[in-house]
Amino acid sequence: MARSSGGGSSPARKRNPRDVARLVVSGLALVLLVAFVIDNSNTVKVGFVFFSAHVSLIWVLLIAAVLGALVDRFAIFLSQRRKKARAARAAHGTGAA
Repeated sequence: MARSSGGGSSPARKRNPRDVARLVVSGLALVLLVAFVIDNSNTVKVGFVFFSAHVSLIWVLLIAAVLGALVDRFAIFLSQRRKKARAARAAHGTGAA
């Protein structure tokens, strides 16, 4: 027999297929990143602007991945901010005419 949630109109909330696909792709990317980092665990010389250092390649890869994710989020934030500004300008422009 089916369970009743106690009065709700839908018995169970299903996940959106897009959300499931995003979770699967994110999980696979994380597994590949971890495998790549483990496979490249030797020490390398990293040149910075004013100095260089010997660092484990694991840290270089992890820092690059985190910085890439931050840049991605920042780009999304800027894109959304521009869309809101355009929408606000369009709303003001149509109301004044």
